[in-house]
Amino acid sequence: MTTQAPETPEFDHLLHGVPDVPSAVAAYTAAGLPAHVNPPYLGFQNGAWRLDVRYVEILTVVDHAEFADSPYGRAMAPMMPFVTDQIAAGGGGLNFAVNVTDATATTERLRRAGHEVELVTFAKEGSPVSFREAFLADAPRWAPFFISYEPDRQVILDTYRGGGGRRGAHDLAGFVIETPEPAVAADWLSRLLCLPTTADGTVVPLPGGHVHFTAGPADRITTLLLTDGTPPTTRVAGLDVRPA
Repeated sequence: MTTQAPETPEFDHLLHGVPDVPSAVAAYTAAGLPAHVNPPYLGFQNGAWRLDVRYVEILTVVDHAEFADSPYGRAMAPMMPFVTDQIAAGGGGLNFAVNVTDATATTERLRRAGHEVELVTFAKEGSPVSFREAFLADAPRWAPFFISYEPDRQVILDTYRGGGGRRGAHDLAGFVIETPEPAVAADWLSRLLCLPTTADGTVVPLPGGHVHFTAGPADRITTLLLTDGTPPTTRVAGLDVRPA
């Protein structure tokens, strides 16, 4: 039996690596998922389809040397070969973030369970916002990292990002991870998040974005699952999009 984690895990965001952020943002918007572009920063550029406190981050590396020497680049160093390959292949899903009430407490829980975890604090000079992220070294490449914000992410959204309401007609119901042994992968994630799987053992109902596992060789996030309105069936920079 799975015991509920004390850190209240919820889907936060999914990372979509792309060759060119403005082009991918335009494709998202054309598909009815209104996205925006941010200027380059510390060697990378991102944009997002923002739903509410949840979002899909659309990102690329524009200066590999600058990025590698940044806090973000150092944190992502173990997965950079995968990121580079995905971007070179035209883009695709990378991994996802799980919001928790306290990333430090999550780190301590996972270390007690035998995981190798690195906890990193990100704070941009002059910004009132900071966040902590916990990365697992002993995990599949699609595995989540954990994030907590200061102040709370809803406060950040309301105070500094103008609130929600720009997601368009559709919502994110979840996403699909294709992996050789879906039931094994779902069980691993279930134990990591302290959330039960569904009866068939292939879905972890993470609040805000259910994680579906399906059989296949890709071993990565392949598909966004949409709800509300009449969602499109399309492909954006290596990531499939379809109704849930």
